[in-house]
Amino acid sequence: MDGWSLLTLALLAIALAAQPWSVLAGIVLVTAKGGVAKEVAYVAGWIAALAVVAIVTIAVFPSVPKTSSTSKGVAVVELLCGAVLGVWLLLRWRRRTTSAAPTQPKWMTRLDTMSPIFAFVLGCFLPNYVFVVAAVGQMLQAGLHQASLALVAVAFILVASLGVAAPLFVLAAKGSDAPAVYHRWRSSLVEHSQAVVYAVGALVAVVLVAKGIVGLVKG
Repeated sequence: MDGWSLLTLALLAIALAAQPWSVLAGIVLVTAKGGVAKEVAYVAGWIAALAVVAIVTIAVFPSVPKTSSTSKGVAVVELLCGAVLGVWLLLRWRRRTTSAAPTQPKWMTRLDTMSPIFAFVLGCFLPNYVFVVAAVGQMLQAGLHQASLALVAVAFILVASLGVAAPLFVLAAKGSDAPAVYHRWRSSLVEHSQAVVYAVGALVAVVLVAKGIVGLVKG
């Protein structure tokens, strides 16, 4: 795997880990009644969703021929993912509200009463699959053997899951002081969520579009 692809894959994993509402959902779940079980189920759902994509990628990998058309196909996927992400960010920017104070999404008010099963489903649903599809493209064009590809996929999943798993790390490290940490994080995430989404999303979109164009030109 060349450095450019490795950097792009790392950026995609960090972008997934830094999704503000995904992290905030974990905080809300862990502070609810029976919160540890719900948060564990939520993290398990997130990891399971990414693992399924990784397993399918690794299983299909041997049958993907290393041809110029394959490279062009990956470049097209990168370009489309970057374009879709860019358009989504632009639409969100135009619809943003600047007068009202930032608030968390309405669906988060239901997390307090959510069962662990639904928390698992939520974990499967929340990853930004534009990032996931783009990451699969990076893995497929890496030119690695299955064992190496599996290691890369595991590393990607671990980094991408750091955000949603962070509330559990805080609980284990801080114990009774964890609620105060959650309160600070919750306020900060709500206040700065838009800035994080635009900054990280725009960077990923630019990298994917640029890499896709370069791939098409070289292919």
